[in-house]
Amino acid sequence: MPPPPLLILADQDEYRDYFDKHYVHGPPVTTFDGIRVVFYPQHFGHAFFRDSTPTAGDKAHFDAFRAQRMNWIPAILGDPAMEVYRRVMPNRKVRRIALEPSTPYAVVIEMRRHNGVFITAYKVDSGPLQKMRGNPRW
Repeated sequence: MPPPPLLILADQDEYRDYFDKHYVHGPPVTTFDGIRVVFYPQHFGHAFFRDSTPTAGDKAHFDAFRAQRMNWIPAILGDPAMEVYRRVMPNRKVRRIALEPSTPYAVVIEMRRHNGVFITAYKVDSGPLQKMRGNPRW
């Protein structure tokens, strides 16, 4: 199933308000296999900002490309046709990566007991895509 249309809003404040209204305080988002995904306000900055340079690690610039795809998040999490991978982080936390392969676009949640916590969503470049696909399937 193709992703929803792009979300076009005026500026980062409108995107933040939309995120808060529809995800943080909105109806529950659930994966196709029944995992409830929780969204926190602080994840807006991580998901919809980018580093000023590839090595900066500062998340200093709002990224409209990412924000316009905000409504792709529940669509990808809810679609059983997506590729889903399990990644164990160095701190032993488990992350679940749902990948829409044609774009490719990934949605990452961190597993906490019986829920998932939204971490980020982004278009995946070819190098990281190969690494992502090196993880075991969920």
